[in-house]
Amino acid sequence: MAFAFIQAASRPLLETGEAGEPAASAGPSEADRAVAVLRADYERWSRWALGIVGFVAAAGGVFFAGGLVATVVAMGVVTPDTVIAIAISAAIALGGVALLVVLWRTGRALTRAASFWLRAPYVAGQRAPRAAGWVQARTVNLEPRILVRLSTATLALLVAIGGVAVFVRDLGAGVSVFTVPVLLVGICGALSGIGQISGVLRIVNGLSAGDPLWAWLTRSVRAR
Repeated sequence: MAFAFIQAASRPLLETGEAGEPAASAGPSEADRAVAVLRADYERWSRWALGIVGFVAAAGGVFFAGGLVATVVAMGVVTPDTVIAIAISAAIALGGVALLVVLWRTGRALTRAASFWLRAPYVAGQRAPRAAGWVQARTVNLEPRILVRLSTATLALLVAIGGVAVFVRDLGAGVSVFTVPVLLVGICGALSGIGQISGVLRIVNGLSAGDPLWAWLTRSVRAR
């Protein structure tokens, strides 16, 4: 079976209304089924694995392409083999970036819809926040499919911090052929980490509708 970034079962749940969110007048049971479908789609291991492949391709491609370009500039010598290697590395990087962008866009659609369906019964007054909602909004981060995304997002952000740190250090100690490539890898890490965390945060935001403490805080803020 061919891989689909958004599965067929999820597509009817992504239809948007005037507010830019899924439009439906459904009860809690229908909302729960929609959430189950959307989260299962977004949290597939295959999507996560493709994200790893995309990041490795993007980061590795920009590192090698940037390093080769910097070497050519430093040495002032261009050979056909170098040009071919740069072109191949750049193509791999672009392919990785394109894959990450598609995963981000489809993931954003799935998690926005999941967040809507999670909040819908509470917004409609069909379900009231309970203590169990407070627990669920926090323990969701420990679910394996969510935890692994938080872990790889953290690693990606650490790569970003390392890349920026090396770049800043080189600005003071002296620029090398690795200065720009490392910065590019850091940028890939930052964008990848932010993209993964954003998806998780949308799900947590939807679950927070069932948290009585969060519901009280939001009401208090709106009342001011």
